[in-house]
Amino acid sequence: MHIFGLGNPLLDITAKVEDSFLEKYGLPKNSAIVAEAKHESMYEEIINTYEIEYSAGGATQNTMRYCQWIVGKNNQVTTFVGSVGDDHFGKIMEQKAKDDGVHVKYQVVEGGVSTGTCAVMVNNNGKYRSLCAYLGASEKFDRHFLLSNSVFIEKAKIVYTSGHMLPVSHDSVMYLAKHTMEWGKDFFFNLAAPYVSRKCMSQLMELLPYVDFFFSNHDEALTFSEVKGYNTKDPKEIAKLIANEPKQKYNNPRIPSSYKAGRVVVITQSEKDVILARSGDSNVKLFPVKQLSEEELKDTNGAGDAFTGGFLAMYIHNKPLETCIECAIYCATECIKLQGCTLPKTMGYKY
Repeated sequence: MHIFGLGNPLLDITAKVEDSFLEKYGLPKNSAIVAEAKHESMYEEIINTYEIEYSAGGATQNTMRYCQWIVGKNNQVTTFVGSVGDDHFGKIMEQKAKDDGVHVKYQVVEGGVSTGTCAVMVNNNGKYRSLCAYLGASEKFDRHFLLSNSVFIEKAKIVYTSGHMLPVSHDSVMYLAKHTMEWGKDFFFNLAAPYVSRKCMSQLMELLPYVDFFFSNHDEALTFSEVKGYNTKDPKEIAKLIANEPKQKYNNPRIPSSYKAGRVVVITQSEKDVILARSGDSNVKLFPVKQLSEEELKDTNGAGDAFTGGFLAMYIHNKPLETCIECAIYCATECIKLQGCTLPKTMGYKY
């Protein structure tokens, strides 16, 4: 089984910063934003001031990397598509992604447009991370490039993308969503950031009927609920409401009977229980998360991406949802023990 991922490839630039740095650039803790004009000088200041680490990033690309980590980089099951600049950063990122076992197909944008970067600012001993993404070339993604790689879309049984792609190429996301419906495949979607609901709710609601698996963290779910008008801040209720939103398809004969629930919604809550809801089911399932000491917790950046990577790695092996969540929690836990969204040297999950 193969997975096709579409997203914004960003070279992560990770550094530990002080509160004063976040305040200087108006950066909220534990959130993800897109860079504005006031952030232009920030990237150079980070590189010149702090000890930094580069890694292949972007939400969807990170998910593909962690999925490959679980299944083994020599057992290539992922293809990732996005756009980069014709520059050194793009070449660094491509090599790092390939080293992690991901098959990348980058649209190279010429004309001096830089590869997208994401400043990952770790704060308060790793408990908080602020992401500020300069989309650069990733914002220039062209649907025609997606279509030129249709052989990989047709090969895939699962399509995965995130809310970050909605303002970049909504038509590409909808093309993939409709493809999965027409061919009986699974469409996985990660809400990715609170701004997606605030800026792209109409696009979200157009897409949602095609979504088979919907992922979100606690803050993203609350923002979605607020903008949608659910009138609740209870994440369990929000999960059920999203699960029961109208859906284009319900029965996919390829999916084991235990999965035939229309839509599965998963909400992560940092150190609190993971929530799982299914359409047509009034109950939600809760999955406890392993608690780490302050010494173990290094950086929460990428934990959500690692989580979905672990989930996908089990799903492609037709494992029960409970096993998918278990592996997802394992990946997220291992991720936050490391600086940046990097892969551990050894994989200890048994399945």
